[in-house]
Amino acid sequence: MAGSTVTGPGELADNFASHFEHIADLAPTRVAVAAGERQLTWAQFDEQADRLAGYLAARGIRAGDRFGIDARNSPEYLVTLHALFKLMALPININYRYRAEEVRHLLESSGARGAVVDADLAGVVAEAAEPVAGCDLLVPIGAEGSGFGAEVTTAERLPRRPRGDTEWLLFTGGTTGYPKAVVGRQAERLRAVRSGGLSALGIDPADGVEALHQALDIDPYGEGGRVELPAPPLMHGTGLYGALGAMSVGAPVVLLPGRSTTGEDLLAAISRHRVTDMHIVGDAFALRLLDALDAAREAGRPSGIGTLRRIRSVGAVWSPAVKRRLLAHADLTLLDTIAASEGGVYAHSSVTRSTVDDQDGTFVLAAGARLLDEDGNDVPAGSGRVGMLAAPVVAEAGYAGAPQQTDAAFRDIDGVRYSVPGDMAVLEANGRLRLLGRGSSVINTGGEKVYADEVELALHAHPAVRDVVVLGVPDPRWGSAVAAVVSMERGAHADAGELAAFVGARLASYKKPRHVVVVPEVQRLNTGKSDLRWARAQFARLQNEERDATAPTTR
Repeated sequence: MAGSTVTGPGELADNFASHFEHIADLAPTRVAVAAGERQLTWAQFDEQADRLAGYLAARGIRAGDRFGIDARNSPEYLVTLHALFKLMALPININYRYRAEEVRHLLESSGARGAVVDADLAGVVAEAAEPVAGCDLLVPIGAEGSGFGAEVTTAERLPRRPRGDTEWLLFTGGTTGYPKAVVGRQAERLRAVRSGGLSALGIDPADGVEALHQALDIDPYGEGGRVELPAPPLMHGTGLYGALGAMSVGAPVVLLPGRSTTGEDLLAAISRHRVTDMHIVGDAFALRLLDALDAAREAGRPSGIGTLRRIRSVGAVWSPAVKRRLLAHADLTLLDTIAASEGGVYAHSSVTRSTVDDQDGTFVLAAGARLLDEDGNDVPAGSGRVGMLAAPVVAEAGYAGAPQQTDAAFRDIDGVRYSVPGDMAVLEANGRLRLLGRGSSVINTGGEKVYADEVELALHAHPAVRDVVVLGVPDPRWGSAVAAVVSMERGAHADAGELAAFVGARLASYKKPRHVVVVPEVQRLNTGKSDLRWARAQFARLQNEERDATAPTTR
């Protein structure tokens, strides 16, 4: 033990590092993180973070410094987070698919002093960092997450120290341009994920330190325990908060050991580590799992998911049709959450085999969340009016260095600050929300507004449709036209007319897709969200092919 964490009697720390140190002291032999054959106990996890923090401190990294992480999921990613928390430095999440120019933007805009990087990404980050003043410390992670080098593993451990609240930065996914840095407070993030983790175990978060002791008394592999598998990248909010929420209550975190996230990978990890809970991002991840489950059933093999109890999705459409298919394989609780990097939970749903048909893809407002009109008033239930989802956040919340964008996405109402990132919904008379999608994805066609998510959900209900992305494309008559990139289930077929008619039978006629491109597989970002640049390129390719086909030939 490297010392003791200072907190008041009966109090839990407001800093992730101090809280994790407390868990390491209370349960040193408990598994903290596992990946394939590798696992770290809490004592090992804390020691490795101490040594990395000591190494960084010896090279001048101090409280308040920003430091990047450009790495895939691995135990070292979580060790790096803990080390930076120990230093009271701010982790900067970098998408490992970014090229040098994109990485440079994050390093420059955040003022990063350096980065921890996967070995094969070191060249890209070095190129990005070279012109960035003061960004000159790169710490490599060995190939395939094989650990840090000897300079780190033999460094002096950073002594324990009292810590308080710090600023929190999380870069958005950047689906509409360069990512923005969302500003918050670490204490608020810790309290939120810890409260959720305790509540999931049936423990009252108000019990403070005693609540943590109760959580650590539960065998994670026994009845009522929790073993968490965050399937998305840790550099994305869903994966990050899923992992931190589990660790905040001492629940083991399981990571996929390789670079892929196939359904077979997920099944193997669930079986090997007796996973009870999994975080995903909508249909993109659920379909991979379903493919593997279907293949196992067809081959007469056991699925290996007997320990799995709950799947949580955040951040993308999770269609009722896919939920029903999952529930046909296992008696699960499927938790669907509307949240954003800007902070707060806006709405959620929970379905089982007995309730999936009743809820039909609808949600309820989360505690403290509201559905607001343009004037900041609550939209009445049953009014049929479209409103914007809003959730309370800390007073300092906003986008770093972007006052105009902050004013557009955050509002102060009656002394409370709300994040309002643009998710649109209608509140039905029965109190349930029908989600329409992000305002930035609204398609204006012939003077009518069409919400892409609403059309996607309608298309997902077609039995031939496997996956779909809906977007607006330029149209000389309507300004924009509703378009869909669709992949089909194996052996299935549906033409554009059939799909348009299917949507028209469920939604207003102007919401029918006027253009459809069928592809072998819908391409998505590594976060699971729609890759709109790729989707637009499919229509550009189609238009080029049509133009070439009608062009006059010369002899």
